[in-house]
Amino acid sequence: MSPGFLSDKRAVLAIIIAIPLAIIAIVFVRPIDFNISMVIFGASLVLFLFACLLDTADELQPTPEVASTTKGDKKIKSSDEHAEVYVPDVVKPTVEPSKLPIETIEGIGPVYGKLLRNAGYPTVADMVAVDAETVAKICNVNVEQAERWIAMSRFAWLDEISEEDAEAIVFATGITDLETLAGSSAEDIHKKIKVALESGEVRVPAGYTFTLEKIRAWIAAA
Repeated sequence: MSPGFLSDKRAVLAIIIAIPLAIIAIVFVRPIDFNISMVIFGASLVLFLFACLLDTADELQPTPEVASTTKGDKKIKSSDEHAEVYVPDVVKPTVEPSKLPIETIEGIGPVYGKLLRNAGYPTVADMVAVDAETVAKICNVNVEQAERWIAMSRFAWLDEISEEDAEAIVFATGITDLETLAGSSAEDIHKKIKVALESGEVRVPAGYTFTLEKIRAWIAAA
């Protein structure tokens, strides 16, 4: 069962009906008529399975399409979160963080996304306002992972920084706030990102590049 089991109200209703049916079948009907009790018990099992399917159905739905926060870039994601295709020179309007789904943040997929949505944090903007301990508790992850998600959501406020850029900043350099980014050396950041890309610690769509000019634009915006 998923971490969010019984989050669907229809699933709860089905369980409420299924459990009494099973009890009635075994305790009250079985001593009188075994065959009828089995029919009733079978119906309760069907209801229970139906409840499970209802509750997990939303996890089988595709993650909402995420608009790029980088002007002039378009990213197309496949089923593999890292198997992305970079298509240059395609104009894509910037989207406000308050309209970006929480799954925009690298590492937050359908399961963590559902947990955060159910807890009242459906967008990137919501992640900025929450503390790492709360996020860690909601998603059952360590605080360090939660801090990285929050750091990436902070960078999403800047038009100059895309989802891939935010991932590279946090994972390659360890920078988690705009003040530190603003005081950093573009050359140093570029070097660390290059090492992280070569080691596989940071992965981006094929053709996506990090130039000194782009990194200087991050620093200026911060």
